[in-house]
Amino acid sequence: MLNRRMALSAGLALPALAGLAACGPNAAGGTGGGDDGENGSASLRLAWWGNPTRDADTQEVVEAFEEVDDSISISLEPGEWGGYWDKLATQTAGGDTPDIIQMDEKYIAEYGGRGQLLDLAEAGLDTSEFAEGAVEVGELPDHGLLAINAGLNAVTMLANPAVFEEAGVDLPDDSTWTWDEFIDIATEITENTEDGTWGSSQFGGVQALFQVWVRQMGQDQYKDGGAGFDVDAATSLLEYALRLQDSEASPGASVSVEDGNQSQDQTLFATGKQAMIPAWSNQAVAFDSMIGGGAVLLRPPSMSGSAADAQLWYKASMYWSISATTADPEAALKVVDFLVNSPEAGKIISVERGVPGNLAVREAITPDLDESNLLAVDYLEAIEDELGEAPEITPQGGGEFESILQRASEDVLFGNITAEEGAQRLVDELEAALS
Repeated sequence: MLNRRMALSAGLALPALAGLAACGPNAAGGTGGGDDGENGSASLRLAWWGNPTRDADTQEVVEAFEEVDDSISISLEPGEWGGYWDKLATQTAGGDTPDIIQMDEKYIAEYGGRGQLLDLAEAGLDTSEFAEGAVEVGELPDHGLLAINAGLNAVTMLANPAVFEEAGVDLPDDSTWTWDEFIDIATEITENTEDGTWGSSQFGGVQALFQVWVRQMGQDQYKDGGAGFDVDAATSLLEYALRLQDSEASPGASVSVEDGNQSQDQTLFATGKQAMIPAWSNQAVAFDSMIGGGAVLLRPPSMSGSAADAQLWYKASMYWSISATTADPEAALKVVDFLVNSPEAGKIISVERGVPGNLAVREAITPDLDESNLLAVDYLEAIEDELGEAPEITPQGGGEFESILQRASEDVLFGNITAEEGAQRLVDELEAALS
């Protein structure tokens, strides 16, 4: 079976995709999306990955749209993250791309850079109500607005106050704490709780925290389409990961790897065995329910001890894109407009896909949110004035970095290589993936 990596390999399949798509099911007169030729109605396909809750919400919001505009019918194509991208790549290579695609930041450049995504700004999507910086995260230089965020989130250090209380440790002032203070607090929690409970998770291989770290060092994950960090910056993060492990602020390598393979509800944090973990703010809702309520979203520490130097940014939790080969871009745009700009749609979707970037939609849904869902909204508003510049969109091939980082980090933590050797691997393997 043709998978995403094979279909999107540079210089192989995709240069011919435009021609394939032109005669595929989404082309006018084909068997996929487009005008049915009888009554002027449009038939579109919408694909997304998710879980049962997201599946139900998506079906409900599509039904709400079809009540508003019965000239457009929408076929639903739900999936799971693991197989979603391989399936999409296979569909695209065969000229069978869904009309509306739930998109991830890692793949905007891979699809958009090859002309497979519609420029939403040129098509006329209204983004006038979106928060500052919320639209730009879907723009690819020289290609336009290829994706509009379905919701925003940001990196947070999620805390379980019950574990802090058990250890007799106060929650930190997250506007002033440093990475050294973080490790001191986490170590104290480990020492003051029963065996098998730790102050922190091991996050040396967590991409979001890696990016926060290098941004605080004046670098970034990417720059001008290449690696945006150097060996020294990566070494410092991997050395910090070793400090977490050696101080027992976090579990050792074996336990950390095992925990990383657990379902979310069976992780150490969810079962009350860790006080702090890095997370995206939209994950707080699920974790809050798992730990019985009371989760606290803390800003990650900074190098300087000032939240203004934390270099956080708004990240789209996911996006909506439209296939450049859809037979009916006007109809597809109507659907996407409803998904991101309609308060009615917002009340159905709520913050399951992230906090709405459209401020009018956010205002409409906030009164109906419970305490768990308000966590993410309040956090994004709290850090609004502290944000750094938005990072570059992941370039083609950059989707491999998460696995590159995880492998290198594990080898460092298991003692197979030094932190500097791991950092050199990160730079070398990422540059190879990007080339």
